[in-house]
Amino acid sequence: MSELRPAAGLPADGRDAGGLLVPDPAVTRPSTVSTEPAVLELTRRLVAAPSQNPGEDERSVAAVVDTICAELGLPVPQRVGEPTRPNQLIELSFGSSGGRLLLCGHLDTKPVGEGRWSTPPLTASQVGDELRGRGVVDMKGAIAAMLLSAADLAADPPPRGSLLLALVADEEDGARFGGRWLAENHPLTADAAVIGEPGGLFDDWDRLHLGSRGICNFDIEVTTDQGHSSLRDVFGMVSATEVAARLIVAIRDEFTPPCPEDQPWRPTLTPGVVIEGGINYGVLPGFARVRSECRLVSGMTENEFVAALKAFVAARVPDGAEVAVTVRDWIDATRIESDHAVAVAARDALEHVVGVVPADDVFPATTDATWLAAMGVPTLPALGPGLLRHAHAVDERVGMVALRQARDLYTHLARRFCELGS
Repeated sequence: MSELRPAAGLPADGRDAGGLLVPDPAVTRPSTVSTEPAVLELTRRLVAAPSQNPGEDERSVAAVVDTICAELGLPVPQRVGEPTRPNQLIELSFGSSGGRLLLCGHLDTKPVGEGRWSTPPLTASQVGDELRGRGVVDMKGAIAAMLLSAADLAADPPPRGSLLLALVADEEDGARFGGRWLAENHPLTADAAVIGEPGGLFDDWDRLHLGSRGICNFDIEVTTDQGHSSLRDVFGMVSATEVAARLIVAIRDEFTPPCPEDQPWRPTLTPGVVIEGGINYGVLPGFARVRSECRLVSGMTENEFVAALKAFVAARVPDGAEVAVTVRDWIDATRIESDHAVAVAARDALEHVVGVVPADDVFPATTDATWLAAMGVPTLPALGPGLLRHAHAVDERVGMVALRQARDLYTHLARRFCELGS
């Protein structure tokens, strides 16, 4: 067995100044990997069914899942939720008692975007030892591995326990039709869950994420008097877009979100993810909107955050401008204990399949773990193949070795959890 160790010059827990665990490059990583190529073929089929969100729905990819389940001898997925935004549930029962494990993945992807891809974005193309295309890492590759793992367990079932697959819609745009809808309208029952988000930061499988950060999406709207731009100096007119720009820089450089001090990660602010305002040359802008986000850590509260942000903004509003702050989404961070049965089973699977027991950490992004936690399901938010930095990016990619490992990893983890219980 190999393990992650702190890199030279870092604190004893192996974190850099920003709270990020850094791997020791000297660590070797043996592997016992199936050579079964089916996971690659299924990933290609799922990627070819577009489900960009916003912009499309999940019906096309859900139909591919239905076909794959029929081919693998799995039950026909139950569909729940909005018909055009389907959530698919697949259940296998192996016997009375035992643990009930939920494997969760989202069917939608981020849009292809405006960047220049080196391969067709809606085709899973092999480039060296990688598969590239929108959704290969986030997270249609993991879904392919989960479906094959379910088929493996159906063919050679554990003596007890049960497995539930939840393939959900709308994770990439607020989960109103996916995880959030399930939590509010069709709660799932499980002893624990594993989400197949890409969990690697520097290398595949280099973290065991016991929680994930939440997110606050908020808008700042600036209103001033629109007018003729040639007269701004004469009458001291205020540009809404200039006020908005100054607020973006001030928030990024000076605002400190209130949060507990005992968290391994800190909040991450990204003001100005979308900027709107202005009409044309010759017109002094009278309105601007800045869409922004803050990645949340456990213990942060909406009331405290919003009060601090509004006070910060109000102190920087010039005469002649009005500014409103509106929260669009607040999704709480999550965390489970290091000794929870699903974490124990995950470490055992990682050691058995990948040959490594990674350090515990918190996933820096936001996941459907929030909605599963709202259903009372303890969740590992990101135990999937690939690296987070390749998600949402141009030339999205995943290593083919990691994809093959994922199938065996989910099978081993589910078998152990079902046998031992929660």
